[in-house]
Amino acid sequence: MKTGLARFLSFVLHPLLIPTVLCGILFYTAPFTVANLESFNGQETIDFFGVKLSFRFGLLLLVFFFTFLIPGYLLYVLYRLRVIRSLTMERLEDRRGPYLVIVLLYTLFSFASLRYLVLLPQLTVVMASITFSVSCVSFISLYWQISAHATGMGGVIGGLIALTARFGTTSLLAPLVVFILLTGLVMSARLQLNAHTPRQILAGLVLGAVICGTTFYTFWQLDLV
Repeated sequence: MKTGLARFLSFVLHPLLIPTVLCGILFYTAPFTVANLESFNGQETIDFFGVKLSFRFGLLLLVFFFTFLIPGYLLYVLYRLRVIRSLTMERLEDRRGPYLVIVLLYTLFSFASLRYLVLLPQLTVVMASITFSVSCVSFISLYWQISAHATGMGGVIGGLIALTARFGTTSLLAPLVVFILLTGLVMSARLQLNAHTPRQILAGLVLGAVICGTTFYTFWQLDLV
């Protein structure tokens, strides 16, 4: 794999995009897994900073705004202030501060979804599981450079497997297969860029899959919604 392609894959499948990707898969591929989402049926609208959008798309855009754009902008500010040396954060020392910022932002968004989106409790579960995964990565990164990319990809795979088992549906099989293939490419890209060792990648993959898979399956299996 060429270095340019490896950098491109690392960017387009950045860990900060995982909440948006996972919510997009659920909203559009298997909306029946999200309580009350189908009742809107694309006819209700959401006011996104003064712009009227379909509820489903507006909600997805809201997730993108608060889990990617805002954290991404803050990381850029940290870079401009020279708190971190590189936006790619290859050095372990560069990861600790940004991870803490991301954990705080994701925690706030998780509580906001719990407080203001009570009809969509699964969104809170998605955000809470991702927030916990990032928290674990942040803690481990105090001592060891575990792969955040692998953790994010593993989280999506684990979550989709859990929901497929929970609902006995084939709707999520196609995105699951696609994501497994993409995970292989992203892991190869991280190795090509010498960003991580195979052990760091495997650890991240297992961490994300176990946390999201267990959380998703337990939440829906217990019929807490």
